Amino acid sequence: MKTGNLVGRLLLMVAGFAAAWLVTAIGVNRMSRNVAFEPIGPIAAMPSLEGDALSVTIWNLGYAGLGAESDFSVDGGKNYLPPSSAVTRKNLQGIERELDATSADVILLQETARASLLTRGADSVSAAGKALKGRDNAFSADFATRLMPPPFRARHGLFSSVGVGGAKREIVMLPLEPQYILGMTQRHYHLQVVRLPAPGGDWTVVNLHLSAFDEGANVRLEQLRAVMAFAQAEFAEGRRVIIGGDWNYEFHRPDRPYTTEEKYLFWVHPFPYEELPKGWSVAIDRETPSVRTNERPYVKGENFTTVIDGFVISPNVRAESVKARDLDFQYSDHQPIDARFVAVK
Repeated sequence: MKTGNLVGRLLLMVAGFAAAWLVTAIGVNRMSRNVAFEPIGPIAAMPSLEGDALSVTIWNLGYAGLGAESDFSVDGGKNYLPPSSAVTRKNLQGIERELDATSADVILLQETARASLLTRGADSVSAAGKALKGRDNAFSADFATRLMPPPFRARHGLFSSVGVGGAKREIVMLPLEPQYILGMTQRHYHLQVVRLPAPGGDWTVVNLHLSAFDEGANVRLEQLRAVMAFAQAEFAEGRRVIIGGDWNYEFHRPDRPYTTEEKYLFWVHPFPYEELPKGWSVAIDRETPSVRTNERPYVKGENFTTVIDGFVISPNVRAESVKARDLDFQYSDHQPIDARFVAVK
């Protein structure tokens, strides 16, 4: 057999295997619907919740790739990846410091991620687990690629950390966007539900991250209605309900200067307050923006900023304080928010 023919046959075999793998990978990713908790680190002995108060912190970490130096193509920027691994390391270090200084009873994080090409190797799931060592920590992926080799393997999602004993967890699925990412997989939107026993009545704390780029915010509205249906059922059982995270709805727009063009605000939609059942309320920091736009790296007074991160609470809960930490978007395109809630009759 001539050398040229042998090489040609080998190339055809390789191409055939590659095509078969690609078809299999697409099929597996399209059919996968499983979302499950992944415990992060060992749990130390923790005290039971006492009294009628609960402290909660929320923060979208931007997978450690959307600090001040970054823009993002989906938001109208030029780049899909963070500027460098040095930048994501800087972001991770800042995230770890902030989480290490956080002692809330429940910490709800969004856009945490395992190391991948998109994060330039930054593993914010491990970083959060390290900073919150000894607490009851769990991660669940809303975006994951299967049968993909590193660095194309990706797992992004929600992370919840509980600092009191007796927590029970549940995953609740939400409506999905119809389109597939890269023609391969959908983002599996879901709620991380944490139920906590307490002497005066149990708490249900919900971690969420709603759709951001759905046409006309139609999927967002479906998701919001599903969230509130679940929350009302919890409230009907006598529980105190707190829903926190990145709603991707504008709760309030602080009076801050910006030069962002309107075309980059295509994703901004006002929160539909009329969807809240009677007695339910929103708890936000109205003075400090929680998110900035990513059409360019961050410059104060230039990027548009607003409030899309916050809480919705049931009628038997009152927000005693809600305060965003103004980190000037150095480590993420979102700011952490600390809140304290008390039960009311």
